[in-house]
Amino acid sequence: SSSIDSIDSLVSSSSLDTHTNRADAVTSILALGEGKFLTASNHDRVIKMWRVEEKDNSETITFIRDFVGHNTGITCLAKVCAKGRFLSASKDRVIKLWDSDSERFLLATFDNMDRRKISSIAITESGDYVRPTDQVDMAMATAMTMKALKEGSGSVQKAARERQIIACSCEFASISGSHKEVKLWSMKHVDQNEQTLMEEENVAEVKLEQDLKHDNVVESITAACGKGMILTGDRMGTVRLWRSTKNVFLPGTARIWSCARTFTWRRKSELYSVDECMQFAITSLCFLQGNAMFVSGSKIGNLRVWSVDGSKTNGETVNKELICITGAHNMAVTTIRQGPRVEENGSNANLSFSSAADDGKVLSFAIPVAKIGSCNPSCFNVVNHGIANRYLADSDPIGVSSLECLSMPGSANDILLSGCANNGSINLLMPPDSPRKGTQNDALLLYRQAIEQESLTLYAIAEKMSKGGVESRNRKLQMRTYKNVFLGKDAVSYLVENGYAASRNDAIALGRVLATHLSLFECATKRGKLLEDDTKSFYRWTDDFLNGSKKEKLRKLKTDSDISM
Repeated sequence: SSSIDSIDSLVSSSSLDTHTNRADAVTSILALGEGKFLTASNHDRVIKMWRVEEKDNSETITFIRDFVGHNTGITCLAKVCAKGRFLSASKDRVIKLWDSDSERFLLATFDNMDRRKISSIAITESGDYVRPTDQVDMAMATAMTMKALKEGSGSVQKAARERQIIACSCEFASISGSHKEVKLWSMKHVDQNEQTLMEEENVAEVKLEQDLKHDNVVESITAACGKGMILTGDRMGTVRLWRSTKNVFLPGTARIWSCARTFTWRRKSELYSVDECMQFAITSLCFLQGNAMFVSGSKIGNLRVWSVDGSKTNGETVNKELICITGAHNMAVTTIRQGPRVEENGSNANLSFSSAADDGKVLSFAIPVAKIGSCNPSCFNVVNHGIANRYLADSDPIGVSSLECLSMPGSANDILLSGCANNGSINLLMPPDSPRKGTQNDALLLYRQAIEQESLTLYAIAEKMSKGGVESRNRKLQMRTYKNVFLGKDAVSYLVENGYAASRNDAIALGRVLATHLSLFECATKRGKLLEDDTKSFYRWTDDFLNGSKKEKLRKLKTDSDISM
């Protein structure tokens, strides 16, 4: 179990390792509801199901079951409906349909769904799903009536006796992350008979209905399920909104999708190189609550909030976003999700979203509904998954590859689930109950100020050590003279005696941080040796730090003189 540090009131109630022993461990997380969620890895063929439970005023993660059936690593997951259906895609271009709540887990397998592996799936219509064990509702009544009219009244009793799936349909879109097309699929139920009741037989079949064309490679996709809207983002920083129309005169025909609006902050008159443009690639998209706005995340780490309607002109190109959060992340944004829910004065008066990136940070923002377009969003929580390892020498960066917002039964608060790309951990992130008012309490600003203050403190310690704090002189060891060196033991003693470290072990760790991150000193007796608390290791201040310190003083003197003038 590993803990996660945060600058602003975050509690990491639980963390566990899963999909271990491989890099890029947890690459997909899918919330199913009622505390249950799925995890998958593009280096693992098994989907794992978990449940978050509250015990002794803390949340724990419990394993439920595996879903086995893929032959290669799993690239993405998508929830189809509230009855437990979900889709999974793997590297071998296969999509599988599952049921997490019934005796028959694997419902259908669809092969050769693209020319390359499928990177993302978005559900556009959840469709119908009727099982004999379901409670009687309008969907079941309609499906039973249609089956009786088509096959006779005896078919209904036979389906219940043999536990047949009575209805199974949905519509979804898929992208490969390597092509300019978005594929739109429809799924329909397959009539079951004596020969098709075997477990390996499909209960549904898919049909390619339409290809949506982009000018560049499509890297991200999301959909407002049941609302007839799809968002796609490409490699050159352009987002397109697609809307569907239905032929009322031919009710059995598929929906027709067309581009209603294009969003890009870059104007045609602005020139960029190809490499610069690819830094603007749209890596993640998410509709906000109510589907009137959406958020886009880019490869360079920026977040932008857009109005879906633009100026309400069909076919227009929107060049101005409502809100731009420049430099929200230092690396590519991997996931954006709605939530967690935040309340103001007892009502949901804020739109909220959370973003995760390869830099290891998860940021949660709230936007007052009444002030959209006239104010900046407030960041009410910051989590840096790699904050504990940021000063370790040769440590691998901890990126967040997946993020989900999980609603808990009987609770008004949501839980954020994060999956780390290289250590196989799932983390429960418990944000504050409500955002704090005032920009002075913005969690992202506080986080950056704390990191900056920490850097300044380290630099001040380094300057004091190098300017006479630790004695540096000529010393002899094994018939050899070392000029202007100091003992490792003296450096450790200085850090402890001046209150910079609580113990000598802490002082060793602090000294190594100063050496590796500020290039303060290097070992003169053995190349590359880290700081040791002994009298046989000699160290020397580096020219890079001493020269850099002089330049900083000259810059400060120049700034002070400019201010006085």
